[in-house]
Amino acid sequence: MSTELQAGTKRSERRLVLAIFLATFSAFLLTSGRERPWGDGNVQYMVTESLVEHHSLDIPRPWPDDLPPGRNGKFYSTYPILTSVVQIPGKLLLEGISHAAPKARRFALPLTSHLACSFFGALCCLLFYGLCRQRRLSIAAASIGTAVLAFATTIWVYAHYSYSEIAQAAFVTGFILELLRTAEAPTPRRARWLGLWAGLLFSVKYIYAASLIGGGIWLALRLRGQWRLLGRLTAWAAVTAVPFLIVALIYNWLCWGSPFVTGYTPYFHVYWGENILFGLWGMFLSPGKSVFLYSPPLILGLLALPLLWREHRDYLAAVGLVAGLVLLVYARYKLNGDYAWGPRFVVFAVPLFGFSFAALFDRWRRRLSRPTRAVVAGFVLLGVGVNVLGNALYWDHYIRISMDARDAWLGAPNRRGAIIPVRADGHCDSCFEDVRQLEWLPPFQPILGHLWLLESLARGDNWKRAEAHAPWHRYTKLQLNISRSYPRARLDWWGMLWIKDFPAYQFPGILLLLLFVAGTGLGAAGWIRAHRALVRGAHEDDPDDAPANA
Repeated sequence: MSTELQAGTKRSERRLVLAIFLATFSAFLLTSGRERPWGDGNVQYMVTESLVEHHSLDIPRPWPDDLPPGRNGKFYSTYPILTSVVQIPGKLLLEGISHAAPKARRFALPLTSHLACSFFGALCCLLFYGLCRQRRLSIAAASIGTAVLAFATTIWVYAHYSYSEIAQAAFVTGFILELLRTAEAPTPRRARWLGLWAGLLFSVKYIYAASLIGGGIWLALRLRGQWRLLGRLTAWAAVTAVPFLIVALIYNWLCWGSPFVTGYTPYFHVYWGENILFGLWGMFLSPGKSVFLYSPPLILGLLALPLLWREHRDYLAAVGLVAGLVLLVYARYKLNGDYAWGPRFVVFAVPLFGFSFAALFDRWRRRLSRPTRAVVAGFVLLGVGVNVLGNALYWDHYIRISMDARDAWLGAPNRRGAIIPVRADGHCDSCFEDVRQLEWLPPFQPILGHLWLLESLARGDNWKRAEAHAPWHRYTKLQLNISRSYPRARLDWWGMLWIKDFPAYQFPGILLLLLFVAGTGLGAAGWIRAHRALVRGAHEDDPDDAPANA
């Protein structure tokens, strides 16, 4: 390939990368929700509010409810400070809107609080494309694999909610990508980038210290015998990683009185202790929480394991050490991340698992028969459908309906021995007593539950008409009283804010809608154009189209 042609290819691929980010960021905002941050997302946002409004770190109320007070008798978040810092741009935008139009605050809050998760969803897609190219997959496979990751896996749902899981997925992908690049080109520059991703990953959740250890072991094995080089790389990585550690230690000291106390310590002996096999079964094979149900293309990816073993063995080893160690830790938790959509504790690894689909598609793409195309398309469309259902309704609504139905059918659980304090409404939130049906009982499978609930809301059913065709009626003829929880359910799309909740803001709502549609359309058009140009150029010059850094 001539120098001029190489330069043109790099420019085209940069345009493709920019188009991927614009398309996914705009699409995630376009499909964003109307709910403000709740649950764990809310406690992170409360710290953001304190930082911006009061220049402090404490929060007005404990979360969880039994959270012990920290320094000076105040309450603090048990999450790392970065989970709140990333919300500051959205919060500042909200304050600017509120200053200009105070009554618009409630209208603007949901969208501004979703800027961060939409951004990290797009960043995750961008890094995934780079990962595919680093592993020398074709442009076609990397591009199509990225689109599948964005809209046919649970990444779409977690880019929809103000939870930190989507940032975790982006940072893990960035860390793995830079780990592979550093092993391939062990330079100080690469090591500094590796340290940056390591610092970001640790700072979004401390459990990823296990990933950093795993990544260090993998790199040491790859560079075994080159101990001086490994030492220099470690020193350069520390330059960009250690500042994150220092910030975490200072934050812990300010909140809890010690650099080595996170506030989560009292919960370890409560949550820890599940059998690892049961924990892994719940995350990967249970009827209610299996990651394969919520990201169907990953099922096809299993067919690529022999291919990965032959051609990407170092990638498998890196993922095993970086993600596998964290999954083993999570498997010991008695709670599987509820309340949530699907296996919340596996979301961080979905891009890493999604690489197997892209690798399989790369192998199949030139000889796809019609039946095979239909199978691939079927899994992708199923993934899109599942995640449309996940985005359509805030997950709490169906979870609470399932609790009421379960109590009316199977009896209220005995919560006297619950490992988490029972709330004032009688529920125990994430305790086994109140979420067991979501993970283990087919009549309450959340995907089917969201489909039923969405159909019921579309018809305008009251609770009795809706309950009559609920999915649990495959097993019981009883009418189950869901009158308390059903009326709360509503469509979770931000457009409903100006269509129904705040009709006075219809004009700015329509302007935002046009902006998001335009961004999605322009990004998608640019993505398709650059994709076709690069694939055509690669086919004419070299069928194996050599990789380029994204």
